[in-house]
Amino acid sequence: MHPAVDRILRDLEGEELLTALSARLTTSDLTALMLEVMRRRAADLTASKVLAQYERDRFVRPAAVDARRLLGLELLALDTVAPPFVPIVTSPLVPLGSHSVVAGVHQNRVVTTIRGSEVAADPTNTLALEAALRRRQLLAGDAHSSTVVHLAAVDRAVRAQRFEGPRSFAHFSLIGLVSAGRDTGNRSFEAASLREHVQSLISVCERSGHGQVHVQLTDFDGRYPDVVEETSEALTSEDVRVTTWPDRTAARGYYPGLCFKLSVLDGGEEVELADGGHVDWTRALVGSDKERLMISGLSLERLALLN
Repeated sequence: MHPAVDRILRDLEGEELLTALSARLTTSDLTALMLEVMRRRAADLTASKVLAQYERDRFVRPAAVDARRLLGLELLALDTVAPPFVPIVTSPLVPLGSHSVVAGVHQNRVVTTIRGSEVAADPTNTLALEAALRRRQLLAGDAHSSTVVHLAAVDRAVRAQRFEGPRSFAHFSLIGLVSAGRDTGNRSFEAASLREHVQSLISVCERSGHGQVHVQLTDFDGRYPDVVEETSEALTSEDVRVTTWPDRTAARGYYPGLCFKLSVLDGGEEVELADGGHVDWTRALVGSDKERLMISGLSLERLALLN
C-alpha cells in the first residue's frame, strides 16, 4: 500500500468522510487514495466481468458510424475552416473544473477522473483554455492587443448525461471553433466572429454534400439587433436560410447574448448539427472584462450518419 494511503487512513479516524475527501485532503493525497481504491477494485475483477461491462456500458461501446467516413469528414472539416482557424490536437483530458467552473456545466455531466482531471465533453472548453493562454501572452507584449486567436480542433467528446433520440450518443466526434479577442467597440468583434463561425460551419456542410442549411439566430439579452440583421443579410443565399429565434430557451444561461443553431435538410427533415455563441469565459481566465470569446461546435457524428 502507498505510504500516503496508510497515513490518510490514520488521519481520517473519527472524521466525517465526505468532508475530508472533498476539502481536507490535498489533491495528491486524494489521488493516492483513489488509485488504491481502484487498484483493489480492479484486482477483484475477472476477464468475464470486464467483458460484461464492455457489453453493457454506453461509455465504452464503439460508435455506430463508419470509421472511414467519419475520419474523412474530420479532415474535410479541419481543411474547410483553416484559415482563419488554426487546427490543433488537444488532449482528451482537461483540468478538473474546466466545464463546471469555466463554462457553468454541472460537474455530474462530465466524466471526472481520479487524477484531478476530467474527460473533455466539448472541444471548445479545451480550446478556450488554450486561447486564453495565447491571449495572455499577447497582452504581456501589448496590454491593448486586439489580435484575435482563432483555433479549431476535432475531439471525441464524452458526456455523462443521458440523451434521448436516435442521433444522441455518450461519445461522439465534434469539430470545435473558438475566437478569442478584445472588445474594440461598435460590436465589431461580436459581428465579425459570429459571421466567421457560422460561415465556416456552413462551408463544412456544403463541402460534405449538405448544402441546404438553416441558421437560427438568437439575441438573448436584446443588445445586438444590428448584429443579427447584418449577419442574416451577409449569410442568406439561395441555399442558406437565416431566421431569428427570439423564443429560444435552451442554453439561455450558457450563452448570455448572441447565439445560433445550424441545421441541414436531409430527406425532407431538418437535422440539427451545430450550435454556438458568445460566452464570457476568457474574461475570468485572462482577468479582463475587455476579453471576448466566440465558440461553436458541429457534430461530425451526426453529419456522418446523414444520407
